[in-house]
Amino acid sequence: MKVYLPIFLAVFLLSACSLHSEITPTTVNQNYQHTFTSVGYAPIEAQPGNNFDMKVLNAIKASKLEAYKEMAEQVFGVLIAGNGSVEGAILTNNNIEAKVKGLVKGAKVMKSYHEGDMYITELELDMQALPFLQAPEFKHQGTQTIKVQDHVYY
Repeated sequence: MKVYLPIFLAVFLLSACSLHSEITPTTVNQNYQHTFTSVGYAPIEAQPGNNFDMKVLNAIKASKLEAYKEMAEQVFGVLIAGNGSVEGAILTNNNIEAKVKGLVKGAKVMKSYHEGDMYITELELDMQALPFLQAPEFKHQGTQTIKVQDHVYY
C-alpha cells in the first residue's frame, strides 16, 4: 500500500500540470476585445456660418474630426514634446505640445446627435473586422490626394 501512494500522488500532480499546457494564446485572445471607441464634441454656436443650419453642419464636421483624432490617439498614441526656460532660477517659459498622426481605416459612426449647444459624434473601430480592408477591391490603387482648403471649425 505504501508503494502505491507515492505513485498515485505523482500521477495526480503531473496530470494537474498537463491541464495548464492546454491553454494557448489563441484561446486567450478569442476572449480579448479589439474594439476602440471615441467621442468628438463641437459647440454649435461657436461655428462659422450665416444661419443656424450652417453652424450645425460645421459642428457635425468638427465633432467627427475630433472623434477621429481621439481614435488615432488611442490606436497610435500621442507624441508629447515639451520645453522650458529658466532665467535667474525663475521659470520664464514652459511649453507642452501634443501631436497625433495616423491613418484610421474601418471606423464606423455609431451615433451622431446634439445635446444643448454641443454636437456629439461617437465612433467605433473593431480591429477584428479590419482584415476585409486588405481585399484588392478596398486597396487604394490609382487614387490621388485631393487638396482641400484649410478651415478651422472650432
